[in-house]
Formats: sequence, C-alpha cells, structure tokens
Amino acid sequence: MTYPAPTAPFLAAKYHGGPQVPRLIVLHSTVSPCREGQAKATAEFFAKGTHVASAHYSVDPGDVWQSVHDHVVAYHCGYNQDSIGIEMCDYPDAINKSRWDDADHLRMERRTARLVAELCLAYNIPPRYVGKLALLAGLKGVTTHSVMSSTYHKSTHWDPGAWRRFRFMRRVRRQVKRIKAGL
Repeated sequence: MTYPAPTAPFLAAKYHGGPQVPRLIVLHSTVSPCREGQAKATAEFFAKGTHVASAHYSVDPGDVWQSVHDHVVAYHCGYNQDSIGIEMCDYPDAINKSRWDDADHLRMERRTARLVAELCLAYNIPPRYVGKLALLAGLKGVTTHSVMSSTYHKSTHWDPGAWRRFRFMRRVRRQVKRIKAGL
C-alpha cells in the first residue's frame, strides 16, 4: 500500500538544492521557544533567506509548516542529500531532558512523531533510530543533527541536545500503526 506525503502550510525557503530521494529524517532544534507560532516564524526566517539555511518542516506545539518540498535538498545539516530536515521549536540543552516533559514539549513531540510517521510511510523509511554506524552503513531511518555532525563532520551542531529519544521513537512506531489502521 502506498501512503501520501504529509501536507502542511507551505512557505518557500529562499535557499535549497536540487532533487533528492529521501532515506533519512533528521531532527533539529530551532534555538527558539517551544510555543505556538514558532513553526511559522521559522518558515518565515527560511523564506527571508538572511542565512543560507533551510529545512523541510518546522514544528511547534500547535502547528507544522513546510519550507522545502520533500524531494528537494534543504540546507539543514551540512550533509543534506537524501535527508528530510525537521526543525522542532526548542532551545537545545545538553543535559536537561526534563524540558521535554512539559505540556508544550509533549504536544510538539506528538505532532513531530505523527509527521515523522507519515514521512516514514510515504518514503519507505523504517521507523527506527539510526546512529553513526548505521548512517555509515547507508541504512534508512531517523536521526539527529548531532549524529549527522559527528558522523560526517560537515557541521558542529549538537541539537536537539538531551531529549526523550526512546519515548519519541515509540510514539513514531505507534503512529505508523495508527496510520496503517486508518486512524
């Protein structure tokens, strides 16, 4: 069975590259507050083009915005080919995972998990987390900017910092099952 790509309000980023076939979903933090309205603000930032940067999607507790089409390279992590970048509106923190337990972060996490599940199904990407060795082996899956940086050395970013990875990936897998069940 084929699944459609997600739909979200679209505001085109000024900077992006050529065509791609997605095999990875890369999670980021925007370095902005986790609150409603920040996803649109991030899309507006990418549209202005004051920095050579872009991502495919931006997510906040209440909304998802798209800035680059899925089959086009976005400039989000240095090693950008074959990856879909998702910016979660959050100030990354290297130590404090507990910020992910407040109401706004939980809403954003659920919204992001649903988006990731839709992307996994649309592009035949397994809903699994891939670390450095899996990336180097060419496996498909979900990863972070931090792992991309440490694997390919194209950036020094470490976002999303400390986060509830296992909980998030459980949510993604549950959402995949829900979508397949028509929910």
